[in-house]
Amino acid sequence: MNRRIQALALAAGIAAAAAFSAHAEALVTKGSSELGIGGNLDFKSAVGTDVSLGVRYAYFFWDQISLGGTVGVADNDAATSFKIGGVGEYNFKLSDNYQPVIGTDLVPFVGLGLSYQHVDIHHEKENALVFTTEAGIKFFLTDSAAVITSGIFDLATKDIFPDDDDANKWNFALNLGMRFYF
Repeated sequence: MNRRIQALALAAGIAAAAAFSAHAEALVTKGSSELGIGGNLDFKSAVGTDVSLGVRYAYFFWDQISLGGTVGVADNDAATSFKIGGVGEYNFKLSDNYQPVIGTDLVPFVGLGLSYQHVDIHHEKENALVFTTEAGIKFFLTDSAAVITSGIFDLATKDIFPDDDDANKWNFALNLGMRFYF
């Protein structure tokens, strides 16, 4: 069921991306806003593969650097979680000579985040601060819509991440999502 929800969210994002018109360059410049939706595919959870959903908003205060906020939820048979926090991201500029075969631009990025996370694992409630690092790439379909994929590493102050029949303080996941720029 979770895979269907993720597939529908991705399909809706791609359909919305088709509605955006292309401009001169990717909108990772000062004054732009970014709205993102994404999900995690976690291979090492208490119930096998786990899927979660997150939404973010960020504003580019400087060229290639954005700051913003994020909220996320995850649910499976072993754990339910909610998080809210802040994020920062740096977008690398590739050479002007580089032109992708499909789409308008390819933008590698790195990000940092700090969030509060509430988790119910096996009917035990925990709250923790979570430090997040992220590295990935944005594939711009148009100059205002991009598909992103990234690796995310989380480190928490308490054991909140399910791992088989136990919990630990760290988690690694793959992220797939869409980002829209305006």
